[in-house]
Amino acid sequence: MKKYRGPVEKSMDWYRLLAGVFLLFFIPSAAMAGAANGPYVVWVNLDKSSGSKRIDKIIKNFANKKSTDCDGQWLRWPLLYMEKRPELITDDLIDDVFLKKSPSQMRSLNLALKNYKDDRVMNSPGLDGVIVYANQGNARMMSLTTGKRKIETVTLGADHSLPEAADIEAAFCALLPPITRRP
Repeated sequence: MKKYRGPVEKSMDWYRLLAGVFLLFFIPSAAMAGAANGPYVVWVNLDKSSGSKRIDKIIKNFANKKSTDCDGQWLRWPLLYMEKRPELITDDLIDDVFLKKSPSQMRSLNLALKNYKDDRVMNSPGLDGVIVYANQGNARMMSLTTGKRKIETVTLGADHSLPEAADIEAAFCALLPPITRRP
């Protein structure tokens, strides 16, 4: 014998269905709400030769691809500061830190990275690091993670030729700093 279900029981089925849909679609995004987006990285090209624009174009195209993920590290709304770089992070400062190895300038760079606030982007203050391309001597890419003192380096070529796009992209991924900002 089939049990009679009144209008209250039938409306409860709709509420259960709506609650299930809500849990299915909204809880995963709410669980990720406490995670920081990023990484937020400054790109600096110290190359002053005619090939410097090619390097910038490769990085810009690579960072703007929807499929760019650097083995899972470039996933949650990355931000790459290229043209509109923070004012305190100048070519001279980067040169002093990465090429001249100045400890006092490294402290200045870390403070500039840590305290940067972009009014256009709602995020916790700070940037996660800086990635630099330099061609003095051998072509190489280097990075510094905010709050660290060690500069990571990937040599791209010892013969003074322009590196290939795949090598530049691989070096960029290898040097991409972790997210250091709080959610």
